[in-house]
Amino acid sequence: MGWFAKRFDASFDETDWPRDPRLDPFRDEVWQLSLNGEIQGWVTTSVTPMRSLPFFWFKLECMWNQVHWADGKHEDVEEDYSPGWFVVEELLTGHFTTYDSRFDRDGTFDASLVTEPDRDRLWAHLNHGS
Repeated sequence: MGWFAKRFDASFDETDWPRDPRLDPFRDEVWQLSLNGEIQGWVTTSVTPMRSLPFFWFKLECMWNQVHWADGKHEDVEEDYSPGWFVVEELLTGHFTTYDSRFDRDGTFDASLVTEPDRDRLWAHLNHGS
C-alpha cells in the first residue's frame, strides 16, 4: 500500500463502506422510460463507492445512470450524488428528464422500475456502463 493510501485510508475495500438506504432502489436496476404510454427506452442504474473532498476523507456512495433508447442508441453514463440526489428524487417520483440526443433537446418521460424477469434480461442486454 502506498503512502497516500496509508495516510488517507484511500483503499477501496467496500466491506466497511457506509451504505445509503436511499440508494437501494438503484443498485443494478432498470427503469423503463415511456411517453404517452409508448416505451422510449430504459435507464440503468448502479451504485458505487466514492470518496469526497476535502482530500477524499469522506466515504460516500454515488449513483450512476445511463439512458438506453429503444432504437439501440446509448447515452454516456452520468453520476448523481448527495446532497441533492436529483436523479434519485426524480426517478422515485416516477419521472425522468434527460437530454435526448436523438432530437437535440431535453425530454421528460414517465419512469417505472422494471421487475424480474424482464429486469434480468434487460440488464444483460443493455450492458450498463459500456
